[in-house]
Amino acid sequence: MVQVFVRNRRAERQRTTAVDVLKFFKQKRILDFNESNSKQFNSSLRTVQRFLSRQGYKRGSRKGSSTYHLSKKNMVACDQYVRMMQPFIASDQRPPIVYTDESYIHHHYKCPNYDLYDPLDKLDVPRKEKHKGRRYCFIAAILDSPTMDSHVMALDIFTGGNSKAKEPKDYHAMFNHEYYVTWFGKLLKELEDLGVCNALIVMDNAKYHKGRPSNTPKSRQSKSCLLEACSRYGIEVTGDEYKSMLWTKLSAYIEANVPPVIVSMAQDHGHKIVFTPPYHSDLQPIELIWATVKSAVGRQYTDMTKFPEVKVRLIEAFDNLSHHTIKGCVRSAEGKLQKLHEHLLHIDALEVYEESSGESSGTCDDIPSDTE
Repeated sequence: MVQVFVRNRRAERQRTTAVDVLKFFKQKRILDFNESNSKQFNSSLRTVQRFLSRQGYKRGSRKGSSTYHLSKKNMVACDQYVRMMQPFIASDQRPPIVYTDESYIHHHYKCPNYDLYDPLDKLDVPRKEKHKGRRYCFIAAILDSPTMDSHVMALDIFTGGNSKAKEPKDYHAMFNHEYYVTWFGKLLKELEDLGVCNALIVMDNAKYHKGRPSNTPKSRQSKSCLLEACSRYGIEVTGDEYKSMLWTKLSAYIEANVPPVIVSMAQDHGHKIVFTPPYHSDLQPIELIWATVKSAVGRQYTDMTKFPEVKVRLIEAFDNLSHHTIKGCVRSAEGKLQKLHEHLLHIDALEVYEESSGESSGTCDDIPSDTE
């Protein structure tokens, strides 16, 4: 009972102390005491503290695996994504779903050192790791359809410079809006050739995914340009506003009424864009495809591997992806989404306690404890 109480409060990110457990016991009539009587309150609190200590409860941050502390905005984005996608994956009449993403692989990428070795061989001294070297960037999509085999679509592999020094540190900088729009057009053409209609196209929130038309007003433009844009969009202004005030009105209008270029492209072809929530890459099955492909390339690495050979092996790894492998990655991600859906339902069903530890009259820090 106590474990469930503590777990539920942690799920709602509420701070929990012995005082909260004490009040929980009183609410459940496990303990009976007069809260206004400090002697009874402190005596009952010490009893609860001893109980928690014997049960192995600790104070502080929990060690081990953790998750991102999401902002309220990102939490809402996650809930909205789950709310929209869960009915589709649970339905027998599910639409085609296309997952897209970008990644990279270095020249000297290899699998971790899990190979065979003799611990008694003193002459077997491992060599120092080589520099990662140049990298290939690649972009692709996977199709999950109820009527056809899953497969890779619109694969493109390229380098970002003639030398390591000319490559940007973040591989995302190898992509830009113009490139992505061109690639996305190829993806839509492939979907059209396959006869895929009304698909959900899932992608992350990379900046180049959300580029708007080139004539969209920008904050760095002059005040006269912003006034002209307000007039064009029918936004009421007096002309006396500061530039910052004009941009506040414009940006709100643009966010609500000017869709990104690829969103319009998808709609024109009868598809719908779905953006995954930030910090939830585990809901993107194509991330598992990247791991599978990179592992296949890394297992073939030797010190004699040339940079062009990496591309050949990368293409081969994509060609060897089977329908069952892709389907398995999709089902794995969908299983996590289903668990998240069930967790959110559980949160919705939780009893709301009127008083949290922050509103309590005291904590373990200001009341003597037998456990300290």
